[in-house]
This record gives sequence, structure tokens and C-alpha cells, in this order.
Amino acid sequence: MTCRRLVSSQDPLDCRCCYDRLVILPLGLAALLLAPDAAALKGVSVRPPAPAGLSWEDADWVAETVARIERRLEAGKPASRQTIVVTERQLNSWVNLSLAAKIPPGLSGFELGLQKDRVVARGMLDLDRVKSKVPPGAGAGLLALLSGAVPVELRGRFSSAEGSGKVEVEEALVAGISLPPALVAQIVSQSTRSAKRPQGFDILSPFALPFTARRVRLEPGRALVDFYQ
Repeated sequence: MTCRRLVSSQDPLDCRCCYDRLVILPLGLAALLLAPDAAALKGVSVRPPAPAGLSWEDADWVAETVARIERRLEAGKPASRQTIVVTERQLNSWVNLSLAAKIPPGLSGFELGLQKDRVVARGMLDLDRVKSKVPPGAGAGLLALLSGAVPVELRGRFSSAEGSGKVEVEEALVAGISLPPALVAQIVSQSTRSAKRPQGFDILSPFALPFTARRVRLEPGRALVDFYQ
């Protein structure tokens, strides 16, 4: 099945690609917005209370929107005749509630922020789980001195046009320590290698937008997705 996503995308893997980029970037941000896994909500009978600032209603809205887009595409129709608007709260609710079991071990408190043409990802990262993924070089020595859960933050500029998107990492902080974008890219690449993706994710390269999206515009607190007709 072709990987499709609601907002910005990542790479050609399964339906979780966008989410993977988001949550894995060094902590979890990257490409950009999602790649909903509609199956994540199926069979869920007991739901834990949503933390402050999140809601199951918002999480369900994302899943339902993605399911509707997929049905239209499968029927040979445009993904959407109108621009789809997704808010920060909806994205964060979907990732932290619907996909809680799929968040990489060691990452918690994930939060995605949307600004004008920029994205910000924050969370807590258990360094003891990822130190083996850190390649030698600038920043690696400093990280070796840290342990346990530390705050992480990734900021980047997002641009898109004609079905392609790109995230330019501007700043990556781990426990307040600034890491070079190239080192962050290496960490993500090594941490996401698999049989399907032997080279892992390349967060510095352009990527195809999901669901036949033509472009994604970021504004404070929301993303606007336009589709090819």
C-alpha cells in the first residue's frame, strides 16, 4: 500500500512514515506533520483520560479525516476539494493518544508546535536508550557526559511546492546543548534503519507530500493542506 499522509510527509514507508519522521527526528520532529495510522484506533475499547491540552475528540478527527481522504483516493477522486486545516492540538492529540503505543521507547511528552513556515518539536528523551546511536564527532562527547531523561528541542524551517516538501533544521538542543544539524541527521539515520529502509530516514532531503497534497502552508498553531485536483 502506498504511504499517504495528511500534511507533510516523509518517505515511502508504511502509513506511519510521517509520524515516524515527526517523532524520531532527534526526538521526534521532522518532516512535518503526519502519516496517520487509521488502524491505531481500531479495536480500542478502553481509553485513558486525555492529559491537559489534549483530547480524544481531536485525535479522532484526524483519524476520521485521514480515513475519508483514503476512501476518496481509492475511489479515484481528489483527496479533498477544499483546503484541509489541521491544528497543533489535533496533531498532538493524535500522536500522544491514538499513537501512544507507537512512540519510540525513551521519548515522552512529545509536543509539536507550528509557526509561520516553521516547526518546533519538544519532548523528554532517555539518553541511556539512544547513546549507542550517536556517531563520533562534534557533540557526541558532550552527550556522553549526560544520562537519564533530558529535554530535547528541534526547530526547523518548512517549505513546500508542487508536491514536494523540505525541512531545514535550524536548531537542535539536547539538555540545552546545541547539536549540528549534520549530527542530528546521522543520529536519525542510524536510529531508523531497517530491512525496508537500510539507510534510515534522511531528514535533510526533500520528500514527497502525502495524499497527493500539492503544498502545505504553516501558520501559527495550524497547517493548511492544499491538494491536486
